[in-house]
Order: sequence, then structure tokens, then C-alpha cells
Amino acid sequence: MQYWRMQLHPSDAALALRHSAQSIAAGFIGLDFGVDPGDLTRVKATSLPAGQTDYWDFAHKMRIGDKVLIVVHHFPFAVVTVAGDYNYLKASEPEIGVWFRHFRRIDLNATKYYGDWVTDVRKWEQLRMTDTISTLKDPGSRSYQLIDAWP
Repeated sequence: MQYWRMQLHPSDAALALRHSAQSIAAGFIGLDFGVDPGDLTRVKATSLPAGQTDYWDFAHKMRIGDKVLIVVHHFPFAVVTVAGDYNYLKASEPEIGVWFRHFRRIDLNATKYYGDWVTDVRKWEQLRMTDTISTLKDPGSRSYQLIDAWP
């Protein structure tokens, strides 16, 4: 099992919490590109835009059972468990709860929200995140430790 961290909003800081909540409630996590390269199982990582090559990992390296820390406005929002393989839609379908074309199903029964764990907002810790997705490789990192400690 691997740990990841991810943001779920389409470059729209004003609606980041809304997009994250809707996506998780619909049972999905995902991402998208400004210019879509198409199905990530059919492209090489090197063909993706600079700064977005880690999106390829979402399709190729993420596995069912992996844990993903969802971050909103540099604060932990939820930990979700991947429950499905990579999927691609040629056009996004907001009606089903996803604004993104590249997505995976999550286990709603295993989803845990930070605000339910740390109920005093004054005690919420900030996790600076400027990218969309990253694999957590360092067990000493705060994000990794947070997933491990989450009840």
C-alpha cells in the first residue's frame, strides 16, 4: 500500500472546498489538465506538460487499497481509500459528481474527515501543498505521519 496526497479542485481556489466535498461525497477522486492528453494509459509520462508528469502516476502507479490524504487550502480535509482502477472520460460529467476526466472510485465507508477527528479548528495543522498530486515516500514527512495516525 502506498500513501498519496492530492488536491481535488480545478484551479478554482474560491470553490476548492465545494469541489472536494462533492467529489468525495460522489465517491471519486480525480484530476485534469488544461489541455487534455487523453487516456493516461495510452500516453508516455514524458509527453505530459512540465509539472504534470506525476499525473501519470495516478493512472499507472496508484493501486486499490492505497490511502490518499485530500488537502484543501493547505489543510487536511480527508483520508480516502482507493477502491477502483483508473478511468477516463472524454468529457467531464458534473452530473455524476466529477468535474475531472481522469478519476478513480474511493471506498466511501473507509473515508475519514479531518474535522471529525480534530474538532477544534484552532488546532488544525497546515500542510503546504502547491502541486495537485504526489506520492508520499518519506515516512518522516508530516503528511505520511498524519495518514498513519488517523484513527
